[in-house]
Amino acid sequence: MEDMTMMFYLLILTMTLYMDAAVMAMTFCEESAKTVRYVDKCPEDLKSWEKAAKDMNCESIEHNCSKTVSKGNHRFQYHCVINAWMNATLEVCAPNRTIFGYCTEYNVMGRVIQENYDANCTTHDPPCPAIYNSTDAYKYQTCYDLVRKNRQKKENMDKDSQKPDLISTSERLSGNLELIFLSMFQIILRILFCF
Repeated sequence: MEDMTMMFYLLILTMTLYMDAAVMAMTFCEESAKTVRYVDKCPEDLKSWEKAAKDMNCESIEHNCSKTVSKGNHRFQYHCVINAWMNATLEVCAPNRTIFGYCTEYNVMGRVIQENYDANCTTHDPPCPAIYNSTDAYKYQTCYDLVRKNRQKKENMDKDSQKPDLISTSERLSGNLELIFLSMFQIILRILFCF
């Protein structure tokens, strides 16, 4: 009976490892990282997407990314998407994926096209569909608007940090606290030494 239990656990372990390897093969794509190009903006319509895809020529790039994925409808294709921090747009050749209601991102560390769970585009105006192909990301321009907003916010923060007359709230507060403590210390000294 112990042998059967041990065999059962080995079978479960083997199946789990096989499934993990299959999932990794479907998501991780080393070759995609070599194709990343940061761009100021992504295509806004099908015509400009087709031109950018033709220029990038993803179909001609040697890769092993689609070997396990090829059982589905996933191909190594052109994408123009946001990054994980939503502060840049980039072009990349990667296997396409089905995206579920979030903006499409390329995760540079994970080397994968995936959903950005901080960017639910079904709530945008206009909204993205609950399910779409990652190569259709250009259709949902509100995702790129997030990048524009984050860039603007950073530019404003940079401008503010360059103005020496601006003091942060914490600096003002700590300066006021120092003044209060010095005043209290002075009062205590006067009481003790009867000045």
